[in-house]
Amino acid sequence: MITARLNRLIKAYRIAKALIGDANRGLAIPGPVFRWCHKVRQAVWAEIALVVNHLNPTNKNTVESQPMATETGESPASISKRSDDRAMKDIISALQDGAHLRIHTKVRRAAIEGLPDKDARNGRTISAHRAMRLAKEGVITEVAMDRYAMSPDFELKTQTTHGAMQ
Repeated sequence: MITARLNRLIKAYRIAKALIGDANRGLAIPGPVFRWCHKVRQAVWAEIALVVNHLNPTNKNTVESQPMATETGESPASISKRSDDRAMKDIISALQDGAHLRIHTKVRRAAIEGLPDKDARNGRTISAHRAMRLAKEGVITEVAMDRYAMSPDFELKTQTTHGAMQ
């Protein structure tokens, strides 16, 4: 829904844009003309905001404004959980071998550090939320700021062939 006023403002905006381009290339334009260009620009954006507010409510929440995580519609949380589940075996075995789990604050992921360079588990990550949950459960303990190691009193329960827990 483009109003007649918005059409006129867009035409004026094109003229103002050309004048500003001339000024940027070194041509002198008078102060009042420069101020007019700025006012036209402000008026165009104000009119666009008014037009957007009068849109049909069904058009406001389109698919473009709410993108899906994948083509299948799977949520980002379930993708993250599945990748954490896949990495947990490597993470636990690396922690048992003496590695540390360091939470990177910018990316909110926890990565394994302290293993030899050739070890494939070095650098494996899980979400920071999963790492904090492991700390809360007592599986890992904080040894330095944002750095965790395997808890010394934690023992993994193993299953026997009969299915009973030891």
